[in-house]
Amino acid sequence: LTVTSVAGTASGDTKITVLPALKTGHSYVYKTAASVEAPKVADLCDSAAGYTAWNGTADITATTGNKIVIVEVDGDGLAVKAGIATVAAKA
Repeated sequence: LTVTSVAGTASGDTKITVLPALKTGHSYVYKTAASVEAPKVADLCDSAAGYTAWNGTADITATTGNKIVIVEVDGDGLAVKAGIATVAAKA
């Protein structure tokens, strides 16, 4: 996935865009930290693994300079595609 981060609406938020578009029946999850790794295809990406569900449009609270990994998961929560960006959050 191609993931882009720009300053969001509120202080501390980032606006994420992802290409290509989400496939029908799939959803997004994310993880943000000083360092993140993309999961392997078919890895389970649930809250126990540290991921948070994301609707694909809402701003995400994150720290500028940290990394964010966005993962497209199937209906079972298994990784299909992933992309990483450096966070740019509103000051």
